[in-house]
Amino acid sequence: MIGATLLGAVLALGTPPGPATPTEARQAETLPEGPLGRGVGELSDVVEVTVVNVDVIATDRNGRPAEDLSRQNFRVFDDGQPVQLSYFSRGGGTDAADPELVREPLSVAFFFDNTHLTVASRSAVMDQIKDFARGQLETGNRDVPVYAMVVAFDGELRLLQDLTTDYIALAQGLNRAEAAHQVFTEAQSLKRRSQESFLQLMNQLNGRRQESAGSIGALRATLAELIAYARVVHQDSARTADAIEDVVESLALVPGRKAFFLISDGFASRPFDRLLQNVQKRVAGRREETGVELMQNREVDAPEGFDAPNNLYTRNSNIQGTAALTTTSFQQHLSAFDLADRYVGLAALANSHRVSFYAFKPPEVEVAAAALSERVSDQQKLTYLSDLRGVLNGLAHDTGGRAWVSGRNVETFFDQVAADLGSYYSLGYVLDEFVEGSIHEVRIRPRPRNLRLRHRTSYVARSLRERLAERTVGALLLGWTENPHGLHIDSIQWDTGGGGFYDVDFTVSVPLDKLLMIEQAGDRTDQVRLVAVVLTEDGEQLAPSHIVLPLAIPDRDWAEARDQFFAVSFEYPIPRGSHRVAIGLWDENGGNGSYIRREFSVR
Repeated sequence: MIGATLLGAVLALGTPPGPATPTEARQAETLPEGPLGRGVGELSDVVEVTVVNVDVIATDRNGRPAEDLSRQNFRVFDDGQPVQLSYFSRGGGTDAADPELVREPLSVAFFFDNTHLTVASRSAVMDQIKDFARGQLETGNRDVPVYAMVVAFDGELRLLQDLTTDYIALAQGLNRAEAAHQVFTEAQSLKRRSQESFLQLMNQLNGRRQESAGSIGALRATLAELIAYARVVHQDSARTADAIEDVVESLALVPGRKAFFLISDGFASRPFDRLLQNVQKRVAGRREETGVELMQNREVDAPEGFDAPNNLYTRNSNIQGTAALTTTSFQQHLSAFDLADRYVGLAALANSHRVSFYAFKPPEVEVAAAALSERVSDQQKLTYLSDLRGVLNGLAHDTGGRAWVSGRNVETFFDQVAADLGSYYSLGYVLDEFVEGSIHEVRIRPRPRNLRLRHRTSYVARSLRERLAERTVGALLLGWTENPHGLHIDSIQWDTGGGGFYDVDFTVSVPLDKLLMIEQAGDRTDQVRLVAVVLTEDGEQLAPSHIVLPLAIPDRDWAEARDQFFAVSFEYPIPRGSHRVAIGLWDENGGNGSYIRREFSVR
């Protein structure tokens, strides 16, 4: 059974003792209870409130920044209910003497989605990315730092440069991203066949003998090929979403704001949604529109028996004709590959951790653009198999960021982003009650109404317990370690368990003088949260083990106790092999954390 045990502290005068061995620590459990007390088992969490932060970019109708606004200019609603702002500030800016100006740490993550990004697209914008990154790092200082990092996903998540304020180190990470080879996926090999299948689908729908059994059979075979391709597209897109989520969660307790640059040629939320729209328009006799017009996804008039394009990707859609049953079945199959809700949840999670997406599609040819214009008429040409820009637009919109999915003046995009990061309004309110994991909608009404606002539109209610676990997973998976508290793994021991597992004990210690112990009612008090997460050799991430430790040391004992430490033991059943453990600590008084990891083997 996974569990956690507080072993207590050994108090002594003079030089603090070294970390206790597991044997010494277990012996300490039999001693009389010291000033720190002692707890066994997983200690219960305490009631907590959640402070919701919403960063707002405010402009006038012409796009110029709206300056000198106050909290009276914003009415905020959480799940439709008005909330009282408990915090308001102007963020960014360069005037350090302005008392109303709050400058916060900023972390910039460059995420290269190499499974959906061509080498040509990536190379075309690397110089602009490096120039932007240099400019951002140069705006930071010792008091208000700006960090940047580089991550790439090519089927595996690769940390190419951890968060750093050093541009030389960051540039090396960007160079490693630029040197990565082209990623070839099964979806790319199936794309051309799907394009050919689309033409067959057009011919079947327009043929005079659609009622023949042979035509229907051929149509079904064609649709089966398309469904096979849709399944692969779905898998690729889902893996990309998982990778993005891992990075977002790892930023959970990184202080300040986070700007997530999602650099991708685009990926599908609903495979073949654009194909279905083209089929609808073709059968309805409508002129085929360009890809940009299709992106608007607007309502159109359709003859009786047809669904409007907005409703094509549903189980209720149908296409008029003798092949209606088959095409409806095709759409029903596609509904199983719908990832729209997945990306809505991803945006809400990012909002919980104050992450804004700046989705950036390099100005190159679409990865999934159909190269059929040389072979068929414009009316037959397939512009998109799937909407590859909708996810990029949606993630940016829902998190208060920006998307750049068309156009070649890339410098304009980076100038706009720099303006966003340099000037904003930060609103905060307290959520006293929430359901863990529930998604809340955020709406803000401006006063006056001619103001234009961009802000995150939802968030996932997350307790500190969950955010600590997510940040610790960042150390576990990506090596994002930091240790201002001197957190130390003293020992790792195990005994033979059952069923091929071993009961592994991790004993960690923390010096008391590294915590912010506040004097209160004759005691020095603090509350410490610890979490342990294990990644096994076969890639299984075990459930986090938590402990919440309220500390209270009488003032009369503090001079003696401050040079001591306390130890905590976590126990996991783990199979034989080479594994990894990460430990996270959160000092509630100090409002900061430590995250460490270590490789270990059970033999």
